Amino acid sequence: MTRSSSLILIAVIAVTSFLTQPAMGQFTITIPKVKVPKIPKKDAPATTNNPDPVTSNSDSPATSTSDSSSSQPSGTVRGIPIPGARITFANNADGSNPKTTFTSSEYIYGRLDLGGKTVYDAFGLKNQGSSAKFYYINYDLQIWKPGEKPWDKWGGNSYTLITKEDAQKTYWNFDVLPEPTKVSTRRSAIADELEYYNSGAGIYTQWYNADSARSTFPLSGTYTIDITLFGNSYDDWGKPTGESDKYPTASAAFAFQFSGTDGQTLVANSVKARESLTAAKNKQEMHRAMPDWWYKAWTPNDPKLAPARLVPMIKGFIGQWNMTYMKHMIINFTGPLWVIEKNDLGIPEYRMVKPYIYIIYKDPKDNSCQVGALYMRESYSGAGTYGAPYLGGIRDVQYIDCAAVK
Repeated sequence: MTRSSSLILIAVIAVTSFLTQPAMGQFTITIPKVKVPKIPKKDAPATTNNPDPVTSNSDSPATSTSDSSSSQPSGTVRGIPIPGARITFANNADGSNPKTTFTSSEYIYGRLDLGGKTVYDAFGLKNQGSSAKFYYINYDLQIWKPGEKPWDKWGGNSYTLITKEDAQKTYWNFDVLPEPTKVSTRRSAIADELEYYNSGAGIYTQWYNADSARSTFPLSGTYTIDITLFGNSYDDWGKPTGESDKYPTASAAFAFQFSGTDGQTLVANSVKARESLTAAKNKQEMHRAMPDWWYKAWTPNDPKLAPARLVPMIKGFIGQWNMTYMKHMIINFTGPLWVIEKNDLGIPEYRMVKPYIYIIYKDPKDNSCQVGALYMRESYSGAGTYGAPYLGGIRDVQYIDCAAVK
């Protein structure tokens, strides 16, 4: 081996040693292995601009939770869905020709079909008592704004009247956005008192004036109307438990295309609906004969209450509403005729005739005859004197058959 070859071999060995062995001052660093956790793939978020929030097939009607979970915008099961129950919506009060999308210029009605069960059995109405003169279920309605994600807030007390006749049917028709003169669904804040079932149900109940209506529907667009009908839960003794997860339920929803140009009409129709419901209830409770107490009239000696002076006052007072005077009477009464009302300082404000003055009059709005009560007062003028008498009211109004007024 030549000298030059030996030098080359020595150089190669040196370089190799440097690369494979740590030199003086070098450190060997060991990097620990890091275990990276697997990240699960997230589901794609639900879209909020689905033009038909009720179902993927816009041609099929909205259904209850028993038939399709897609009818519940919140995506959760509400109580115990009634097997076979189905809610549909239509422009006709009898529920014919159902559909899933409506505009704010349409009238809307709901129909609950119970798959052969009666309303009485499906909602456990027997627990409301065998001697009950009527029954009730709850009717919850929620309105979700465009782009708003529904959440599960159904429930509360929304007692809705079920007649004994309707309780034996296997279906129930109810108002959602009805023609205001044909309102039929009645609600109450008190369950067991029929006289308090004088409020409507459905979309009209979601506001009380134009401002609150504008808050409910602040802009034009597609809203979701979400409805749940439900009963109570009962223990083995037939006593209500109030356990919402055990309520018998039926739920459905539909798309509601609101236009701001319909806003004032909706507000006006809600007023008409309340008036229509009140008139219908009054006619149902109408006096078919003169009340017995009418014939127990009292004739006071005060000339201010003499017919010659009082009748013109009554005619003038009710004439501001174009009402027509028919009869009047003063209820039988014992004690001082006039009573003085004072303020907190003991200073008289007015004096009034203690008994009411009852009148029968004809109202031109619906050509009905009604009974109502007026009061007579005199404002305090000072120095122990009072001004001219005036009338106020009308209160305690009841309908009476015009043919019975004699």
